[in-house]
Amino acid sequence: MKILYMIFAICLFLYADNFENVEIIEMNKPFFVVGEIYQDNEAYIEGVKNSCNTQIVQDFQTENIIAFFQSAKEYDSYQAVAYCFYPCNITGKIKLDSEIWDFELNEGGFAVLKSKNGKRYFGDESRLYECGI
Repeated sequence: MKILYMIFAICLFLYADNFENVEIIEMNKPFFVVGEIYQDNEAYIEGVKNSCNTQIVQDFQTENIIAFFQSAKEYDSYQAVAYCFYPCNITGKIKLDSEIWDFELNEGGFAVLKSKNGKRYFGDESRLYECGI
């Protein structure tokens, strides 16, 4: 029975929220990145430009960014290829517990944190392999 309790405790620890205190310090306007094959496609660029904002991209609203970092899975290496890569991104500064980080969050559910101490990688597990990769 002790083993069962130990397994439960370990699982609970592994799936606990990443950060107890999450505070957005600065949030920049969303921006988009267009691949080379779309550089000359004005209609595509205009469509992305019009849709890449916090009113349309729900993931970029403050409360959703906070929820993302509270529940996202942390990876030990860059795993963005396992997520859909959409043209829209948002950057800013975020305080996670007591440390301040620069963040970049892609609309596909993957984020990179950067500080003088290094980089950290996070993904929304519910969106892992969403594009069928």
